[in-house]
Amino acid sequence: MVAQPEQGKSNENGTTKAYLVAKFQYNHTTDTYTCPQRETLKTTGHWHKKTTDKGSYEFKRYRTPKCRECPVQHLCTSRTAGRDIDRSQYADAVAENNKRYHDNAQLYRQEINEHIFGTIKRQWGYNHTNLTGLEKVNGEHSLIMLVYNIKRSINILGVPELIAKLKKWNSPYKAKVLFLLKTMYLKSKLECVFLSNQSISLKITTC
Repeated sequence: MVAQPEQGKSNENGTTKAYLVAKFQYNHTTDTYTCPQRETLKTTGHWHKKTTDKGSYEFKRYRTPKCRECPVQHLCTSRTAGRDIDRSQYADAVAENNKRYHDNAQLYRQEINEHIFGTIKRQWGYNHTNLTGLEKVNGEHSLIMLVYNIKRSINILGVPELIAKLKKWNSPYKAKVLFLLKTMYLKSKLECVFLSNQSISLKITTC
């Protein structure tokens, strides 16, 4: 259960608040969106792939030719071709989470980020980083967050149940991690061979 982020931002040259993604109603039966002007956005059914620095996901794109004739198009989008709505493969899971979020408003204070950072900074004393550079700081910060998540899981589940769940967990990352480990191992072996050859060459030259 996590806080629901704002879907899209309004700006005077593009989408206004009345036409944010959240204002478009999705219909599971017809797999279409209905915009605030009651026009229907359809998809070809083709799955597109988007890759970011955090991974990749698939999505379908929805649009309608009525956009070009819409009298309030300037309030919805700055694109001359009209408005596009992208629906992620995880959209249903996000919707389920958002429903839990709104149905349990009393738990809000327990899951906002301020609580997490307050614990790490004030109780753990982690108020600065020991390393410099974005890549190193990201690594250090990730370790701190990993420790927090483990301690939080232990508080909720207890050690025996957490261990049991970890043993039963079918990780989707095993193949990727194994590939990375093999790659790193081969790279280290190649570097050792290269250094050995350099050392032999140096000895021959010295002699």
